[in-house]
Amino acid sequence: MSAHMKALAKRTRPGVVPVFPLNGTVLLPGCDLPLNIFEPRYMNMVDDALKGDRLIGMVQPSGNDGRLNSTGSLGRLVQFAETSDGRYMIVLRGLKRFKIKKLADVKTPYKQAEISFDGFEDDINVHDDKQEPEAFTASKGERSALTMAMKNFAKSLGVQVDWDGLKDVPLNRLVDQAAMISPFGPEDKQSLLEAESPDARRRLLIGLMHLYSNTPKDGNDRPVQ
Repeated sequence: MSAHMKALAKRTRPGVVPVFPLNGTVLLPGCDLPLNIFEPRYMNMVDDALKGDRLIGMVQPSGNDGRLNSTGSLGRLVQFAETSDGRYMIVLRGLKRFKIKKLADVKTPYKQAEISFDGFEDDINVHDDKQEPEAFTASKGERSALTMAMKNFAKSLGVQVDWDGLKDVPLNRLVDQAAMISPFGPEDKQSLLEAESPDARRRLLIGLMHLYSNTPKDGNDRPVQ
């Protein structure tokens, strides 16, 4: 991360943001989220974001009736490409989480929401360049417990992982990235997003990985709820 991103996250406080509702997808501060945009209204949203401050709010639907979860994440559009068939390939970088106060009364084809960052002031710290060596910030037991859970989970999914390549990833960053890419259900993803602290998210992630590793799968390797 960079001092620039930390300063940007600190000073960026929009009152209203466009929201992209996507089930099963969360964006955590300091992490990158690649997205394939093809629906016209959300392509319009990306066009508008590129003309302005490049901010988009990621949020999960809370049901099938158009409602949204109250907690989402503010993302800054840091990469953009247009494919030969007219889709947009973008990358959002998470700045900080927010609470939706209410949907805004707008005429855009996509939803916009009035938001608040109260309670998420510490999110900007994930962008800090100056990170202490992990030996001073995390015990070997914390790292080992996560690694064991990840290995069991990867085995249950039949996924090959470059474990050596993960050794240099700071613990909290590893937790956040694993939380984003793991194929958990929407409710569990939301719980990871809303975790009150990095330690709480790590403990929840480990528990979910063990739970999903031991849960019977359907024909598409998805846990049977």
